[in-house]
Amino acid sequence: MRDKIEKYISDTMKSYGVSGSAIKNELANACCDEYNMQVEKGVAPYEAYEAAVANVEEIVKGMVKPGNRYAFSFGMGVLALVISVGEMLASLLARNIYFYEAEMLVVCAGWIVIAVLYAVVCRKSLRWYNFVVLGVLLASWLASLFIIFPLFFFNGPPGCSQHFEFIFPCVFERRWRRDWFSPGHYETDYWFYANFIIALATFAAVLVLYVHERAKIKLRG
Repeated sequence: MRDKIEKYISDTMKSYGVSGSAIKNELANACCDEYNMQVEKGVAPYEAYEAAVANVEEIVKGMVKPGNRYAFSFGMGVLALVISVGEMLASLLARNIYFYEAEMLVVCAGWIVIAVLYAVVCRKSLRWYNFVVLGVLLASWLASLFIIFPLFFFNGPPGCSQHFEFIFPCVFERRWRRDWFSPGHYETDYWFYANFIIALATFAAVLVLYVHERAKIKLRG
């Protein structure tokens, strides 16, 4: 019977994310004592087992440390800010527009994959505002991709070129030349870039929520 009781305790602790062999042994000893006491009273083994483990779930649940419900959104805000800053810094090294074509497509796909994985892995504890955060970030990168998409089709005779870089914090500057006979002459135009602003605003919003929730948890603890 002890093996059965220990298995129940292990499964319960695992389901609540609680670990520790000392806790497990302490609960098992208490449950076994309760079981033996019930049997000595003449209670049937099945009923004695039910009585022995009756309070295990409540005890284990009380050991669970409260988590910050905005932790996921905060993580996504940090990730978005890092990516957007990385895009701006990358313009110093990769001034070819085709770099951004690949990079922004990958980031858009990444937001979708994260949303799907979140929905699957956390299906029992989904929070609607996490999807709002992911939706805002996906919309931002899709919008930026759409805005600069025509630049991907830049073409011309041999010798034509274009350079792409950021004017901090929300504008792409494109310098392009179609006439290879005049290598010193470039045309310049500007394209709006919202990812950094959206990422910064998202990060700031979820940071406030995260810090406020953390303060509430400390007060309750």
